[in-house]
Amino acid sequence: MSMYNELSSLRHTEEKDENFFIRFFKYFVPWKGDGLSEIFRKLVFIASIVVFCYSMSDLSEYLSGNAKTNQLIDEMQEIKPTVNSSDDAQSITHEGGNQNNGNTDAPPAGSEENYSTEVGESWNSLLEINEDVVGWITIETMKDSSGELYIDYPIVQGENNDYYLNRDIKKNYSSSGGTIFLDYASSVVPGQRTDNITIFGHNMKAGTFFGRLDEYKSGVEFLKNNPLITFNTLYSTYDEKYIIVGCFLANVEEDQDNGTVFRYVGYRNFDSKHPFETWKAEMEKRSWYSSSIPMDESDKYITLSTCSADIDNMRWVIVARKLRSGENVDELVATYEERDDADIYFPQRWIYSWGNKKVYRN
Repeated sequence: MSMYNELSSLRHTEEKDENFFIRFFKYFVPWKGDGLSEIFRKLVFIASIVVFCYSMSDLSEYLSGNAKTNQLIDEMQEIKPTVNSSDDAQSITHEGGNQNNGNTDAPPAGSEENYSTEVGESWNSLLEINEDVVGWITIETMKDSSGELYIDYPIVQGENNDYYLNRDIKKNYSSSGGTIFLDYASSVVPGQRTDNITIFGHNMKAGTFFGRLDEYKSGVEFLKNNPLITFNTLYSTYDEKYIIVGCFLANVEEDQDNGTVFRYVGYRNFDSKHPFETWKAEMEKRSWYSSSIPMDESDKYITLSTCSADIDNMRWVIVARKLRSGENVDELVATYEERDDADIYFPQRWIYSWGNKKVYRN
């Protein structure tokens, strides 16, 4: 019987002297004299209404949060700093991203020529909004149909790695992604710059922040078309380009991988406690792709870390090495290859869920 017919029957009951709204209330709320099955039916109905209202509240908050986040992103991009202070500074391009080919003309990766000792003036507007701003990250080849960049954000740094998880760049609570932030123990200051800097961002379903990094799971062709990351800091004197050298999954709890964890964030400066060769070997055995891109501990690296959309409480990690002077990007990109699943180290928790194989869910 439809709900309409049920309610109609209420109107034609013999209890014509009872107010319709009271009878309506009794129909849906447990009442004296109800049998167990009737009480159960009414409780299920009430629970359904509660869940529905809660879901609508969450949806409203989510949509409102996304709108505010997008507005704030647009506001920040209007004051995006420019870092090319020299007339002979050259952009680094490659054919895979439908750009012109070019060799790098940058100073050596570890050279102080890369940086100014003072904060660039173009950062002042951002610093007035938040003194914790330390840089800007862009992937110039990842764009939507209108040509807007998917990843083009300021980067902040807090006193710990929790502060900006749910705070926007204005330090307000944010339910839709917080902001992109730098590992608290890393440094971008010239002379103190960390060998390997980890940058954290939420994997948002709306595609904001690091929500698009999962696309690097889609195959080597995507990597070839999007191999470069621009990471500029307060002290950069030209666009600092990094080429991706690894894409891998990482567990964060020991019980997710038989008691082992690759603590990639801890490899900030390569030393006897955190050897470069150990870090490189761990990254390469996990990476979904291989290449012939040379790497050594004198290079500078960035690590992008976000949650994996495929499994709870695991991380999808992208590692990139700063381009060296004179390198031809197209030649480096040409060495990218898809690795066989059997050759990749997957955490045990991933294997339980997906098997010993790469998985990409668009």
